[in-house]
Amino acid sequence: MSSVLLVCKQNDVIRGLADILRPMNFQLIDSATSAAEGRRRLQEIEYDLVIVNTPLGDEFGVDFAVDILEKFMVGVILIVKSELVDHVEEKLVDTAAFVVPKPLNRQLLVQNVRFVCQSREKIQRLQSQNQALKAKIDDLGIVYRGKLFLMGHLDMTEDQAHRYIQKKAMDMRTSPRKVAEQIIKTYDKK
Repeated sequence: MSSVLLVCKQNDVIRGLADILRPMNFQLIDSATSAAEGRRRLQEIEYDLVIVNTPLGDEFGVDFAVDILEKFMVGVILIVKSELVDHVEEKLVDTAAFVVPKPLNRQLLVQNVRFVCQSREKIQRLQSQNQALKAKIDDLGIVYRGKLFLMGHLDMTEDQAHRYIQKKAMDMRTSPRKVAEQIIKTYDKK
C-alpha cells in the first residue's frame, strides 16, 4: 500500500490521522478538506486508500464514498460518530467501505487500514489473473476459429488443423493466435 488520501474538514484531525498512518510506511499521505476537492485529487492521483472523516464541509461523506467506490479501485474507510455507525453501514451495505466509530480508537483504525490494504492487494491479483484468463480464452477462440476455416476450406480434420497452426507458429516464431488470425484473414474473403 503506497498512497492514502485523507478527506476531512479539520486540519488538526488530518494531522492526527497522518501521525497514525506514518508508521505504516505509506509513500504518500495526501489530504483534502472537502468531497469536491477529494474527487479532484482522485482524478489526478491513483490512491490506494481513502479515509473520510465525516461530516465533510460540502456533504456528509457517504455519497462521496459510494461515488469513488464505483469509479475507482480504492479502499475506503469512513470515520463516523458512534451513534450513526449502524445508519451509515446500512447505506454502505452493498459496498466494500469500512466504517470506524468516533471517538477514534487508534488500534481499530490501524487494523482496518491493514485489512483494507491486504484485501485490495488480493483483489488486484485476482483481477490480473482474471484478465490473463480472459486473454487466454480469447486466444483459444481465435485459434479454434482458424481451425474451423482450415477444416472448411482445406478439408482438414481438427487434429490436422491444430497441428498445422502449431507448426506454422513454431516455424514463424509467433503465437498460434497470430497464425490463426492470418488464416481467418485469408479465408474470410472467400
